[in-house]
Amino acid sequence: MKLQQLKYLIAVRDHNLNVSVASDALYTSQPGVSKQIGLLESELGVRIFERRGKHLHRITPVGEEIIKCAEAMLNIESKIKAISREYLDPTVGTLNIHTTHTIARYLLPKSVTYFTKKYPKISFHLHPVMSATKEQISKGYSDFSIVAHEIGFDKELIALPAYLWTLSLVVPQDHPLAKVKKPTLEQLCQYPILSYESGATGRQVQDKVFQAAGLTPTYYMTVMDAGVIKRYVELGFGIGIISSLVANDHDAPGLVAINLEHLFEPCPAQICFSKSILLQNYMYDFISSFSPHLTKEMIQNVMQQPTQARIDELLAGVELPVY
Repeated sequence: MKLQQLKYLIAVRDHNLNVSVASDALYTSQPGVSKQIGLLESELGVRIFERRGKHLHRITPVGEEIIKCAEAMLNIESKIKAISREYLDPTVGTLNIHTTHTIARYLLPKSVTYFTKKYPKISFHLHPVMSATKEQISKGYSDFSIVAHEIGFDKELIALPAYLWTLSLVVPQDHPLAKVKKPTLEQLCQYPILSYESGATGRQVQDKVFQAAGLTPTYYMTVMDAGVIKRYVELGFGIGIISSLVANDHDAPGLVAINLEHLFEPCPAQICFSKSILLQNYMYDFISSFSPHLTKEMIQNVMQQPTQARIDELLAGVELPVY
């Protein structure tokens, strides 16, 4: 049995049992992947994949168990390599982070500047958050994700509170609300609203408050990108309710930003990583540079807790940055 064969198994699983696509992702040939999987099945004496003609149809029950073990073995291999790399040169490595456009643009530059100056030999890669990101993090394919919401409990992930973010109103300078320091919910409902899509954290907070007040606002346009919302507010489509980070950016001089913290509670953001990852010193350093309350000692303490309830208890009372 070879580790390379185990990598082939996981790649095929991750590419919907399409050996051709998996081999392309592995930068190897399709016949080579098929041959190695066949050799492994012969060695083990079981079928990992059920076949229909020349194609893989599904993973067998025993194959599911074998692939779980393969992932565990490859995680151990990854940790061994990481230990060796850090011993040889703790300033060399790679950091892969999945995050949102807003976080990458408005919050990460300070940390990235600090990090790249301190660790010039470590390559830094930012990736967009997608539906598969949670799985990529939990399986160790990426180091961290920084997201503007709570991800919920996941037995394979550590999710730490990174910061809180508030909502602000954006309106044109000549709008009736432009000079109102603390708009009411009733005033907001008088105008068509441009904000996040239903289900997004920033929108859920709004929906909860409006519903509790017995009000039904008119969401004229919903968009995931706050910068796009600002642009359409500039064009006169309505008033915008977006992240204060984006609202306070001076990229639209014709707009006025008014904080709505008196109406809507701050939204949580989290930094997440796999429980199986071996955090190296430069990774701790990056997390602390982004969220100063998450010291190496604090993170290690969190990782030793047996339940989410214990983690929540440990983190209770931690003061978070608010943006």
